[in-house]
Amino acid sequence: MANSCWIGVKTLTIRVCLSFSKAYVQTSTDPNLPNRLLLRDRFDHAVIVAKNENMTVNMLYLDLDHFKQINDSLGYGIGDQVLVEVANRLQHCIPATATMSRLSGDEFVILLTGKYDVPGIAEIGNTIREEFSIPFSVNKEVVNLSCSIGIGLYPIDGEDFDTLLKHSHTALNSAKEAGRNTYRFFTRDMNAGLVEQIRLTGGLAGAVRNNEFTLHYQPQIDIKTGKIIAAEALVRWQHPIDGLIAPGKFIGLAERSGHIIQIGEWVINEACRHARIWQDKYPVPPVVAVNLSALQFKRGDVLKMVSNALAVSGLRPELLELELTESILLQDVETTIKSLHGLKELGVKLSIDDFGTGYSSLSYLKRLSVDKLKIDQSFVRDMLSDPDGASIVKAIIQLGHNLQLTVIAEGVETAAQLAFLQESACDEAQGYLFSRPVPVEQFVQLIEQGDKK
Repeated sequence: MANSCWIGVKTLTIRVCLSFSKAYVQTSTDPNLPNRLLLRDRFDHAVIVAKNENMTVNMLYLDLDHFKQINDSLGYGIGDQVLVEVANRLQHCIPATATMSRLSGDEFVILLTGKYDVPGIAEIGNTIREEFSIPFSVNKEVVNLSCSIGIGLYPIDGEDFDTLLKHSHTALNSAKEAGRNTYRFFTRDMNAGLVEQIRLTGGLAGAVRNNEFTLHYQPQIDIKTGKIIAAEALVRWQHPIDGLIAPGKFIGLAERSGHIIQIGEWVINEACRHARIWQDKYPVPPVVAVNLSALQFKRGDVLKMVSNALAVSGLRPELLELELTESILLQDVETTIKSLHGLKELGVKLSIDDFGTGYSSLSYLKRLSVDKLKIDQSFVRDMLSDPDGASIVKAIIQLGHNLQLTVIAEGVETAAQLAFLQESACDEAQGYLFSRPVPVEQFVQLIEQGDKK
């Protein structure tokens, strides 16, 4: 049976141009600069035509999602063939008057010239997404592929080629941050947001150096007893000017800049330090859960880092739980599994975070020897209003129990949601119904209040 996977590709250059209103595809391994020059020339010509005939010029900047993964799974040869198929499919999604150019390994730019309004451009974006929803078949391999699209409009978003290209790319990044497999039109707010990201990224090195981070803890509850049994450690940036910054604003930047490795090491050590205090203070101390990033596995020595944190703090290993995202499994699988087995030998617990939203694989679950599955909050949010959502939650709980795993639901906000989870035999819950993430002092108060009940 053909294998299904996410994909990524190497360096095949494809150019789709128009000659006497007929599209053709040219493939080569030439550098990308001529393609960019050709695109610029087509843009300049399109602007002249648009001005003379009262038409619009629109730029769609397209990037294939998770494109790099084919390098590690199917190889460059298959990837090159998929890339050719991508170009062929795109031809069917764009009008004959459009120009498509490939800028790099996974980036295409489409110029639309004509009398388009915003809904008309959006329709083309949706057409492309629908076309990509059909799996690609290359050499008996089945490849699932999606794309993100950024859209810029001339002259509103840029009166020259470079500005419009930059703003279209900014919109593309916004589409990726929105979860990929979607499109976004450029807005001025995006540009301001880009400047803000650059500013925060520049401050990360100083934040690491000056120890500007702090931990908040969100309780995890045993559904049967209502007692706090664990807490997830969540990092915050205590910025000297901006004040307390939530992780959603800087974790992605830290991932891209590489600072997440240093930040992650600080989080492990600080969480273990706090947990050691609770170990000495309470007869049944709470387990502390810490997220590990894919980059920590790829570029850091996770096993050594965790071993050192346990040794320095004196924390019993069973009181530390490491939360793994499913994306960790997409990189160097054998090395990752070896590291995870080493962590299990230390005695720490392992859980799969956001289960069901990524590369869920029963074979990997068996090999990883994880202790817990964490149901993603998107399923919890929809389970009372959507029969499919309810079925997914029940299925994950049953799967976890069949594999002798603990199951926890995150994002629990209402008593009705808690009642449904209780009826479905879910083991643990986490969410605003119980508490928001709070500083360590407030978390200690929550523990002691619970002990008095």
